[in-house]
Amino acid sequence: MLTFWVGFVAGCTPLHPSDCHKTTATGSCGSGRWDDQDEWGAQARGIRAAINAKLDEPHNWKGKKCRLHMEFSQDGTALKISTSNGDKAYCEAIKSAAHKAKFPAFNNPEVYRDFQKSGFDMRG
Repeated sequence: MLTFWVGFVAGCTPLHPSDCHKTTATGSCGSGRWDDQDEWGAQARGIRAAINAKLDEPHNWKGKKCRLHMEFSQDGTALKISTSNGDKAYCEAIKSAAHKAKFPAFNNPEVYRDFQKSGFDMRG
């Protein structure tokens, strides 16, 4: 019984290696959340800003959602762009904007590794 309890308690503690910047026990080290105050968050915000700058008629998309999938080269070039799980028209607008956008280069190899194949929850 004691073994079970120790395993249960240890399983709920946050895993936070010294080289990891994740903010929750279930998050990945390379989370890249919009509000992360580190290089990963800054990169995610740069990607989102580049897309939003090219989004036609942003006021039309209030309340809409779309999952954006991207693959990047280290210089920020988008190699693959696709969408899923969202409003069809908004997803098309996001995909079109992503094709037009110029994304920030990845200056940190670790950030690039984590963002090379990424998914973003876009909201209008």
